[in-house]
Amino acid sequence: MKTLHNPFKINPSGQRQAAGWQRLTLSGKPLARLLPVLLAAGLLPAALPSTSSLSDSDSVDNGAGQCAACHQEIASRQLASDHAHTMMKVEDIPELMRALPVEHLDQDSGVRYRIERGDVQRAGVDLVARMGTEEERLQLLWGVGAGRKGITFIGRSEQGAFGQSRVSWYQKIGKLDVTTGLEKRPVDAYDALAGWLNPHESAHCLSCHMTRNENTPPDSIPEADAGVHCERCHGSGEQHIRAMAEETDDPSRGIDNPGRLGALEQVYFCGACHGIPPGGADLRALGHAMAMDHSVRFPAERLVLSRCYNESGGRLKCTTCHDPHENLAASFDGNCLSCHGRQADFAVPCPQSNNDCVGCHMPQETGFMTHSAFADHWIRVVPSSD
Repeated sequence: MKTLHNPFKINPSGQRQAAGWQRLTLSGKPLARLLPVLLAAGLLPAALPSTSSLSDSDSVDNGAGQCAACHQEIASRQLASDHAHTMMKVEDIPELMRALPVEHLDQDSGVRYRIERGDVQRAGVDLVARMGTEEERLQLLWGVGAGRKGITFIGRSEQGAFGQSRVSWYQKIGKLDVTTGLEKRPVDAYDALAGWLNPHESAHCLSCHMTRNENTPPDSIPEADAGVHCERCHGSGEQHIRAMAEETDDPSRGIDNPGRLGALEQVYFCGACHGIPPGGADLRALGHAMAMDHSVRFPAERLVLSRCYNESGGRLKCTTCHDPHENLAASFDGNCLSCHGRQADFAVPCPQSNNDCVGCHMPQETGFMTHSAFADHWIRVVPSSD
């Protein structure tokens, strides 16, 4: 059954309208499991339509190429972004392919790893794990992660099982190291290859790294679906293309625009992959998000803790600072000073500096993912470490 990726259809007046409720998922999870949170946040209408109201065209996907025909400038920026490269064929990862073969010795377990090209009978790239006299091999299919921090591999064993590689490529060091979350000491060479995934776990693992078809086995995923492209956030373009062919006066007809969502709706929309935030009345969940340092990896979870978010009347939302069609900006000072500048009358100006606001108020935190740092999106006056 087709799974839609957009939680909401947005009609021209900006009102919310549930789309295919029974078929919706967020980050690979049935939306029904998130019903209490979404209802509490006011993100669902009281009455939800049945899937019988959906036309067949709702399930038609057209690909980024169709979008680029009319939206060339924004499509070209998006295709060069980290979002578009968050899942790639291993053979298309240039820094890895240039370095092959690469090796790593896990000092804790004694396992020796090597990533090498496949043999002459089978093209591709393999991960080899050697533990004592045992050796096992994982055929690498996909690299997950744009590479700004790290790339973990999804592969298939000689027995046909799918798994997440126990070693990842880390851009900061240009080498392999143990994948965050898979540090447990393996019992044998096969266990050392990967964290093995059942079909549900595989879909959940890949759902935020691809445009559609996350329920497809990893060795059957079309390459065009890998990475986050237009229809992942804007929905199927079929109705929009049809509307444009009819020369409609409404250029937004038949397509969704998450950029028009309000701050609360948008943080839940983006949070489907970047950390679904705790509900506003769930004090235990809010306390957990504040206390658990590893939540720094999930910006939407932390953003809702910020006074800037809660007291700005909706002026601060994800797209205030981030254009999802391109990579991170070099500086965010202009965004901060639009409210906190000395000429602004909306918020208190910073008494210390007008430069590198995020360096003080969103410090880089390490230790939650190997060889990686994350900007803490809980915007606040951070106590000095000394």
